[in-house]
Amino acid sequence: MKTFITGATGLVGSFVCRQLLENGHTVRAVKRNSSKMTLLEDIESQIEWVVGDMNDTEFLEGALEGIEAVIHAAAIISFDKRWQDRMYKTNVLGTADLINACLKAGTKKFLHISSVAAIGRKAGQIYLSEKDRWEGGEFDSIYAHSKYHQELEVWRGAQEGLEIKIVNPSIILGPGLWGQGGSTSVFKYAYDEKAFHPEGTVNYVDVRDVSEVIVKLLESDIKDERFILNAGTLPYKDFFGQIAKAFGKKPPKKVAKPWMLKAAVALEFVRSRITGKEAMITKDTAILSRSNFHFQNDKVKEALNFEFKPLEESIEWSVSELKKKHTL
Repeated sequence: MKTFITGATGLVGSFVCRQLLENGHTVRAVKRNSSKMTLLEDIESQIEWVVGDMNDTEFLEGALEGIEAVIHAAAIISFDKRWQDRMYKTNVLGTADLINACLKAGTKKFLHISSVAAIGRKAGQIYLSEKDRWEGGEFDSIYAHSKYHQELEVWRGAQEGLEIKIVNPSIILGPGLWGQGGSTSVFKYAYDEKAFHPEGTVNYVDVRDVSEVIVKLLESDIKDERFILNAGTLPYKDFFGQIAKAFGKKPPKKVAKPWMLKAAVALEFVRSRITGKEAMITKDTAILSRSNFHFQNDKVKEALNFEFKPLEESIEWSVSELKKKHTL
């Protein structure tokens, strides 16, 4: 199958590219002139590259010529309100443009990589599944809002004739780019021997499982469905403790109390305004760090007869790869 992928140079996109090639697919991917190819250096030559802007509809229509399926992995992740407009442009309007280009080009299959952030969450709720609908409450960040509205564009595509599939992964574990944000930041947090850990729980999934499920779904007859991708849930204390152990570092032992989080949000606000850099600790992230949601994975396990990798295996592999790639 000739497949077009966005976000190929990121952690998830790079592993999806590997899985597609392993399964015999032809891969065409979009990048910018400034894109870093660090995660794809060994397979870069096996991919057909097109250079352009995701908000350029004319470019997209040309890039989709002869394409049978699209995997949409590109998105901005931010909890800083200053990034809200930019995130909306990329995540929502960019997806709308891609859907329109697919419809015009006659591309049939569209697999969208969303997030568990787009699953409806309510106070007092613990278990969540694909049946939970968005209500827009206190647990829904500006990033969550962008992913929810991004999904609406994908469902619009289904109404207009596309065969769509959506996956909603939790925090994705894997050897990404060190010190450049994203989900790899959880490894750096433990590596840096931070003293505090959030009091809530974390949901996680191995990037290899995510890429395998995505390609299995792409090759299947399943359509107009969404699937939560989550291997498990555990307290942040245990999560960071296991990562720290794998690195041979001291684990965080102190709980970040609500008043500490409030102070951290205020300090981070000042720091980000002075430096001009993105705020990493915000009111949204503080609220989420204290939540105890568990995203259920029964639907995808039954649909694909699939089993997720255990956390210990994901951490050991990720840490080993990060040590090799970044000489840690």
